Amino acid sequence: MKQFNVTDFKEVVKTVAAGLHKIVSEARGNCVSFTPRRVLEFAGIDTTAPIALTLVKHILEGLTQRGLVVRDDSRSRVRYTICRDRSPLWGLLREGDLEGVTDIIYRAVE
Repeated sequence: MKQFNVTDFKEVVKTVAAGLHKIVSEARGNCVSFTPRRVLEFAGIDTTAPIALTLVKHILEGLTQRGLVVRDDSRSRVRYTICRDRSPLWGLLREGDLEGVTDIIYRAVE
């Protein structure tokens, strides 16, 4: 498992991009649903530190506000969804363009 540096926001964004890439690239359908913890798990980070989960949630909320990710409040735990036909991130994540995704995420959240 990799270390998670919560003090370097650019590194946090890269970690989120890596986690989302793995989630989307392994998807069997047209949509994926995930929690902040799952993003960290898919990025190879094993932490339950509240600050880490809060940072990931902050990034996902920023993407939600930009329409790149959809928040699903229908369950007890908030989940986020990316769909192929609704998010331009899907194609970039599927192709593995982590640099492009990192830039989009960073600009959406800064």
